[in-house]
Amino acid sequence: MRVVAKSARALWSWLCGLSGAAQDALVYLLSTGFALAVALDNTGDYHSWGEFAVAPYALATLVCAGCVRLRPTARSVVNLRRGVVFFLLAATVLAPLGALVVWRAEARPGPHAQPEVRVIEAAGDRVLAGHDPYLTDPRTAGVSPTSGSKTVDDDSFFPYLPGMVPFGLTNGLPGLLSDVRLPLTGVTLLVAGIALVMCDAPRGRRGRALQVLIVLPTGAMPLATGGDDLPVLALMLFALVLADGRRPFLSGLAAGAAGSMKLTAWPLLLLLAAAQRDRTGRRAVVRYAVAMAVVVVPVVLVGFLPNPGAFITNVVRFPLGLAGINSPAASPLVGQVLTTLFPHFKKEITVGLLSVGAVIVGLLLWRYPPSTPAGAARLTGLALLIGTVLAPATRFGYLIYPANLMVWAYLLEGSSAARAGAGDGQSASPACTRSSSTRLVGAV
Repeated sequence: MRVVAKSARALWSWLCGLSGAAQDALVYLLSTGFALAVALDNTGDYHSWGEFAVAPYALATLVCAGCVRLRPTARSVVNLRRGVVFFLLAATVLAPLGALVVWRAEARPGPHAQPEVRVIEAAGDRVLAGHDPYLTDPRTAGVSPTSGSKTVDDDSFFPYLPGMVPFGLTNGLPGLLSDVRLPLTGVTLLVAGIALVMCDAPRGRRGRALQVLIVLPTGAMPLATGGDDLPVLALMLFALVLADGRRPFLSGLAAGAAGSMKLTAWPLLLLLAAAQRDRTGRRAVVRYAVAMAVVVVPVVLVGFLPNPGAFITNVVRFPLGLAGINSPAASPLVGQVLTTLFPHFKKEITVGLLSVGAVIVGLLLWRYPPSTPAGAARLTGLALLIGTVLAPATRFGYLIYPANLMVWAYLLEGSSAARAGAGDGQSASPACTRSSSTRLVGAV
């Protein structure tokens, strides 16, 4: 473990030593390779996105590489790097999204979206028809929405909390507006934009957060093809920024909105409570908890009370792989491999893995209690990384949660609250925060 930690610190130090343009060139080069691999996979749902994204990422790599030898703080270099980000937003998110939405509406052959698109739309259809979005006896896990699939999958699981239903209501709109990806992307861009404008961290750090959340494949690919995790992530970022700005009530509202959509937001909801402070520096857990409950409790009860059994089957048992049907969310990670090798012990393995994950997270929480929003983001990222690896029904795509949370920890370490020092005994200086980060990485 020490060798791994030492190597990780050395790699991190090397990356931090690069200029901003060199860092951009590196991440865009890696993105180019990833998009090329996706484009070459003719059987995947992401194939079309990959074809769109290869050339823009390659061009961005060349442009940023050409800036490496220039003065990194020159206004022309800074403006060019910013321009590249917005170019990639248009070329790797908006362009493929528009094309895939049109192709799906025109009933062109082939998969033009991820399964969750039709799953959310089907739930919206049921609500519009006056029915419960959670079926008592769902039988399918969703299929890739190809041409003509607007009327199928009405017997699919809906593994989300009720806060996701409003996005599916747009399926009742005419023409292209019915595609659920449009509101998912719109909410993501709006909320993330507001959060990053409100955050007073240096522009370079905010730019990194925008890159990872939106324009790199961690954000661009899911936004164009499915994207149900992205508005949740945007609201989580908003909650962290508001907490860093010592607005506990508003932070609770944002966190509650994220938690009313997906259970993946709940680890941050809980850990962020310990980092809440008011403008005087005093703890503000109650105000945060009240605001969070005002949103989460009624939304969840609306979905739970009509049919508790159906709610549990869809929201709890199915994501844990205990509903008697294989989830399309599958990747060869530890939990998935174990339950596949020993299917007759699936329940026992699931309980065991959950226990192991809880113990590890509990030890991290005891050793490194989050006293700042940056600390809460970092610990949540580690918890979700552990959960993704150990979960019996998981996929590599869930790794966007720990990836973004780690970047947000870096973002918030550069905010004015962190730079203010430890005057109230709660905010850490950047040097102290980097030190604790290093110790935490070393411990893991």
